[in-house]
Amino acid sequence: MSKMITNKYALIITALLALLVLIPLAHAQQYSNTAPPFSIVSISSTPSPTITGISKVSITLIYIGGYYLYNTEFSLTPCSGTVVSQNPVFIGWLNPGQEVTVTYLINSTLPINCQSTLTISWGAEYETSPRAQVTTYIQVAGSGSMNINFPLVIYGSPMITVRTNMQYLVSNLVNPVELVISNNGSGPIYDLQANVGIDGATLTVGPSTLVIGTLNPGSNYTVTLYILPISGGPVTMTISYSGLDQSGNTVSGGISISMSVTTVSSSQVIVYPVNSSLRIGSGKLIVGIKNVNPVPIYNVTLVIASTQGLSLTGNTTYDIAEIPSGSTDYVYVPIAVPITSSSASITYSLTYQYTGGYPGSAQGSITLSVLNEPSILITGYQVAPTPLTIGEAGSVSLNFVNTGPVPAYNLNITAIPGPGIKMISQSSTYMGTLNPQQLSAVAFSFSVVSAMNTTITFQIQYIDQFGQQHVQYYTVPITVIRNATLITQYASQYGQQGTNYYRFHRINYFTYVIITLAVVAVIIITVVVLLLRRKHGDSS
Repeated sequence: MSKMITNKYALIITALLALLVLIPLAHAQQYSNTAPPFSIVSISSTPSPTITGISKVSITLIYIGGYYLYNTEFSLTPCSGTVVSQNPVFIGWLNPGQEVTVTYLINSTLPINCQSTLTISWGAEYETSPRAQVTTYIQVAGSGSMNINFPLVIYGSPMITVRTNMQYLVSNLVNPVELVISNNGSGPIYDLQANVGIDGATLTVGPSTLVIGTLNPGSNYTVTLYILPISGGPVTMTISYSGLDQSGNTVSGGISISMSVTTVSSSQVIVYPVNSSLRIGSGKLIVGIKNVNPVPIYNVTLVIASTQGLSLTGNTTYDIAEIPSGSTDYVYVPIAVPITSSSASITYSLTYQYTGGYPGSAQGSITLSVLNEPSILITGYQVAPTPLTIGEAGSVSLNFVNTGPVPAYNLNITAIPGPGIKMISQSSTYMGTLNPQQLSAVAFSFSVVSAMNTTITFQIQYIDQFGQQHVQYYTVPITVIRNATLITQYASQYGQQGTNYYRFHRINYFTYVIITLAVVAVIIITVVVLLLRRKHGDSS
């Protein structure tokens, strides 16, 4: 009986021990390290303003697990581009039911539309103790991680800009204005339409509603509008547009452009002579074209014709690409003025264009005065004798004429000798007055001191009827050779010296030969004597 009781207690103790073992196992099974549940609430993005650049994406999640997460981090692996901001994003403690938003900056080319991965990791899981009077956290599991795959979609956004090729409009003219609508954003715009409104002017040609359709990033839409200002005040052009982006959202806006109105006229383009006084003979007429308009003029063409007093020796048509506002350009016209002219005149025709191709023109004539001045022309010279020899005296004469229509006063001619020339006569001759078409001459004498090719330069000075002094130069070549007698004497002396040299050296030559033969003879005799003595000694 006692043995049965003992076995019964043993079974009870064994059962209690089994329960003690199963309770921790059940507790461990209840708090196993399983992935806590997360749910993505929303994803928002801000695209890069350009096709390639930095885009921002924000992901909002809610944690619906029952435990507290410690050292929580969120790491994004994008399907396109790279994350350039903090990655992973550290959150720390995460409470049950807490909502959290993580933001990343992605450097990529738009658009992005592919599957990406968000990795969530934590250091431990905790629960609060229900029996503790103060909130106490009890760790129920260790570290862990999980992945959430989601579609990452970032479309580019269009950016509409508007510009024109005009900063001003010309009053009283229909101005062609080139309107350029551009998409400088990172995404296309669809079903694009634009309405053009103008204040201060009327639209004479061109549509006020522009149906553009699709405008991709970097693309332009160009249209020409013809605008007539109706007042002197500024003209304001307003372009309102609307369309759809890649997400189907409506994109709209308005842009205003202001243009000033200016007045132009042909009287503000002035053609005038720079050198209004011409000289007899060949030269150049300088014509200035000044643009006083407040705007530049383009494609300027000047056509000139002579009416009297001069001849055009070059081109009669001259082209200038542009003359800015307030600037002057110059045209150089080759001319010839005959001696009989006392005045001259030309006519001109000027055509040009304003911005936009609108034409302008001006016509007129230019009257010029001709300066009646004397002009000394050298007609020839004589040098005697030719050629000159050293020590010989020579003369040079200069012939000239006044080809001008008025006298030359106080005419003075000065001879300037070159190397090897010495003046015998006075070097300067005063001629006085030389009348128009009057021929004259002047002569100077000189001597030659060395043989060379040299020159004599003449300085011609005179004044005109206005007292203005004129100076010109003329150079005459002089050839000098050695005196023939001196050359013969030198040659004779040189020949005599050569003969004496020959004779002296010929005598010396024979002397050397005789001495050499005597030495040889002495040597031969000495050798013979020695041989005879040796032979005689042997016989004894």
